[in-house]
Amino acid sequence: MARDWLDYLPPEARRERKALRRRLQILQNLRKRSLWVVVCIAIYAIWCLGLLLSGNSFAFMLALIPLMTIPALGWLAWWLMYKEFHD
Repeated sequence: MARDWLDYLPPEARRERKALRRRLQILQNLRKRSLWVVVCIAIYAIWCLGLLLSGNSFAFMLALIPLMTIPALGWLAWWLMYKEFHD
């Protein structure tokens, strides 16, 4: 099993390098599109819950429509493309 080169550093330098690695990994994860999609959906869902908790149930129901229809439309598009090329 290959050893990490951090094992050969003194403990103080090892901690600093590990912290730098963690920061770089977090920054790389922030560049992923899937993370931003999840963040946007979460913000939208929180906004919808705010509408519900404020007593505005009609606006809540209208705001839920995109959250309910977009995954269904995505699945429908995938299924139609699959049927087109595999049947």
